Amino acid sequence: MRFPLIPFAAIAAVLLCAAPRLLAAQIVASERALVAQTVDGTRITVDYSRPRARGRTNIYGGMEKWGITWTPGADDATTLEVSKPVTLLGMTVPKGRYSVWLVLREREPWTLVLDPRDSLFHTDHPDSTAQQLRAPIVPRVVPQTEVLTWSFPAVTTTGATLDFRWGTLGVEIPITVPPSLPLLVSAEAAAPFLGDYDFTWTDSTSTEKPSRFTVVRRDGKLLGVWDPAQYGTLREMQLLSNGPDVFAYGFVRNGELWSTNPTLTVKFERANGAVTGFVYGSGSEVFARGIRRK
Repeated sequence: MRFPLIPFAAIAAVLLCAAPRLLAAQIVASERALVAQTVDGTRITVDYSRPRARGRTNIYGGMEKWGITWTPGADDATTLEVSKPVTLLGMTVPKGRYSVWLVLREREPWTLVLDPRDSLFHTDHPDSTAQQLRAPIVPRVVPQTEVLTWSFPAVTTTGATLDFRWGTLGVEIPITVPPSLPLLVSAEAAAPFLGDYDFTWTDSTSTEKPSRFTVVRRDGKLLGVWDPAQYGTLREMQLLSNGPDVFAYGFVRNGELWSTNPTLTVKFERANGAVTGFVYGSGSEVFARGIRRK
């Protein structure tokens, strides 16, 4: 069988059309990456490139000289973006996007620099300006890390730890986020609700027995305590103010606020200004009631 000859011009045209796709798919020396974490409605995002060590053991003080202002990444500077104001290394960081830099020092703490110019290239090495946010940070020895890595190894209900490591050194950056609901209640605001209530579930099929539900203020937090515990281990809830006489539900485990659900609320009822009880539910659906003990 003989195959038809294809003109060279036609082959060249096909290759030229395919060239943009080939270029778009090419491997780069430091691939771009993104890591993000949401904590209580605040989103924290790090966008960075990931160079590899490739056997190099003199990253700090050698390849990256002591005293320079270096972006912990490659190519375009690493950026940090926060969707709400956060607290980072004792600094208040307004909502926004920042390029991230480290001032490297051999025998002294490094300096973390957040620069509002978020489109700098890694060779720009910005000087100190009044617009930057700067804080000392102590590097630590880490297991050999071949590919430069940012991650969130620890997350709590109030913040997260942002971790950077490459080669044998790294830094940890604690971040605290603003609570979506107030965590503390003043003694004056808490006073009308304190005391004992008879607690019963409204579900007729529930096997849980009625219990005492005591509202207390402890360490500035307003808590509801069941005795006996419900469902085996449900002993405490934290009441988070969500309007006049209305509190969102927060599940407490081992003394720590574990999770919150603003759709589950404790709505206190009053008669002649005095609190007489509450309903526990979601929207118009009532799951349980509490009647104040006299």
